[in-house]
Amino acid sequence: MKKLAALAAAAIVTATAAHAQQIVTKYSGIQPTDHPASYSEQYFGREVGILTKGTVKVEVYHNTQLGDAVANVQSIRNGTIGFTTVSASNLNQVVPAMDMYSLPFLFKNADHFWWFLAQPEAAALAKPLEDKGIKVLGYIDSGARNFFTDKAVRTPDDLKGAKIRVMASPVMVNTMKALGATGVPVAWSELYTALQTGVVDGAENNHPSVVAKKFYEVSKFYTLDEHMRIPDVMIMSMKLWNQLNDDQKKAVAEAGARAQAYMRGAWYVSEVKDLAELKSKFKEIITPDKAPFVKAVSGMVSEEAKRLGVEKTVAFILDSQKNF
Repeated sequence: MKKLAALAAAAIVTATAAHAQQIVTKYSGIQPTDHPASYSEQYFGREVGILTKGTVKVEVYHNTQLGDAVANVQSIRNGTIGFTTVSASNLNQVVPAMDMYSLPFLFKNADHFWWFLAQPEAAALAKPLEDKGIKVLGYIDSGARNFFTDKAVRTPDDLKGAKIRVMASPVMVNTMKALGATGVPVAWSELYTALQTGVVDGAENNHPSVVAKKFYEVSKFYTLDEHMRIPDVMIMSMKLWNQLNDDQKKAVAEAGARAQAYMRGAWYVSEVKDLAELKSKFKEIITPDKAPFVKAVSGMVSEEAKRLGVEKTVAFILDSQKNF
């Protein structure tokens, strides 16, 4: 009996110690709970718990509960939160070269986009983030970006003088300038009101985001020009990464890879479904000739690639379009 009691006591001590050593951290998301990015964040959190055998617990928050994209990047760097999903464009505040992903018409299609993200050039672009306190775990699809506006946009001429909401990205601002519009950075959480009150005349994003935020209620036209494919990036705090042991690091990296694969399927289903829904929500869905848009921004693309120091990478991507 004494031996059994001793074993039971030892088990309790071990369990208590294991519980005490559990790392609890937060994942901050900006999308509503029914957005595919939010599903992927929840999936990632569950996988981390399973793969680390409960030694790392991820609490997931959605819909900017813990802050918008810009604030989340800073929170990652200082270790206030452990994980977030952020557009690559928003990482330009840390490593300017990441704004390369905002260049218009860089990727020919989704296959080309995903092919590049698996290349060494993409890894090299992300590597400097680690010295700034950010580790990339994977990429999240954010589809092609399209204009939703109060007035119909069929050619670049239709954008002249328009105020278009963009992320806090110099490349996005300069893209709107090249198209004759004014790029106006507005926080994601404030965009609906900005469209409603006329602070901006339009914005641009992907199908699921337009549906999730009901932007069709405050804009009339949706132009499928597919001017950008900007990856969302699953990132974690290097401060948290450095707290993990080797097994935990391996598990978190694996969870990131699984979440990336999970998201690709979830995104495709959502994108097809949401475009079908938008056809009944907007006054008109416009499918324009892309050529005039590409021509309008071609000079700007070269200038921005040079400014960002990514001329070779951009040339590599543009040259590889012929294979897709």
